[in-house]
Amino acid sequence: MLGFLAHLEFAICFAGLVAWTLGRFVRHRSKWRQAVLNLFALFAVPIVLLLAFYFVAVRGMEVGCGPKYQVTPLLIKTASYTLGGPGTGAAAGIAALLAVASIYVVLVYLMFERDDRWIFYAVLIVAPIGLIAILLPVPLSVRYFMVSVAASLVLLSSGYAALLRRAAAGRGIGLTLLAVFVAGHAVNTGNLLRFGRGQYLAALRFMEKNSDAREVVITSDHDFRNGMLVNYYKRYLERADYTQCGQSNVGQGKRPHQGIVLGAEWLILHRFDLTKQPERVTDIYGNNYKLVSVYRYSDLSCWNWLLYHNLNRPPVTPHSPLLQ
Repeated sequence: MLGFLAHLEFAICFAGLVAWTLGRFVRHRSKWRQAVLNLFALFAVPIVLLLAFYFVAVRGMEVGCGPKYQVTPLLIKTASYTLGGPGTGAAAGIAALLAVASIYVVLVYLMFERDDRWIFYAVLIVAPIGLIAILLPVPLSVRYFMVSVAASLVLLSSGYAALLRRAAAGRGIGLTLLAVFVAGHAVNTGNLLRFGRGQYLAALRFMEKNSDAREVVITSDHDFRNGMLVNYYKRYLERADYTQCGQSNVGQGKRPHQGIVLGAEWLILHRFDLTKQPERVTDIYGNNYKLVSVYRYSDLSCWNWLLYHNLNRPPVTPHSPLLQ
């Protein structure tokens, strides 16, 4: 129940536990009657509490909007990150293939060793892929597969331990694989330490420092997403009370705020990738903006910020090269 209360994704783990237990009872049963009683003793209470939790809190919940995605690149990114590979590119595809092949080999190894834990791991890894077909219109993200990723790492550790036990050659191969694994995750962790979930505070401080007036007037292409970040991080600014993120005036038929004749001084465009981004944009009121800085994030959660400055105001110089 603590698992379900922590995250509904625990349902996958619970399904794996049920399948593993069923397989073990079938294999080691003394009597069917006793097996059924044992199943009831193990799962009756959590299933009853789960049903109560579902009807009280879960039923009627809907997944909100999310970024557009394609299933295959999403699965490749998930598998690649599992082994410490990159999120995109040819290297990500190679790492994903290695991850799938390694998982398959270790599952077969456990089956030959008559270790019934393979049932548990197989359900945890395969079940989410089956759910994709059912939930395909629902926005998905890599973080929705975290239970499967964790189970995959524990599964691969079993195969890795078996490899280390195979004389000097096995230890040599195992240590080489471990070095590659650690190096790959070190690179990804380095990106997290460098960019965090996003360089939003740095962007706001840049806007505060370079604003033409005391007020820091910002507009964006998504009021909710960007406004949430602005309102959270502006508390750390010196002029927090004078920092405002107004209604979007890019691509929407809304009137500009009263008193803002030249348009907002700053425009934020949020992007999940940085390919083919315009150097200049024009809003529906004719205000022109020039790209002055790019603030990145470390992938998986949040997004990049492309910061544009109104050309009707004195020009500003970015504090770092673009796209770095």
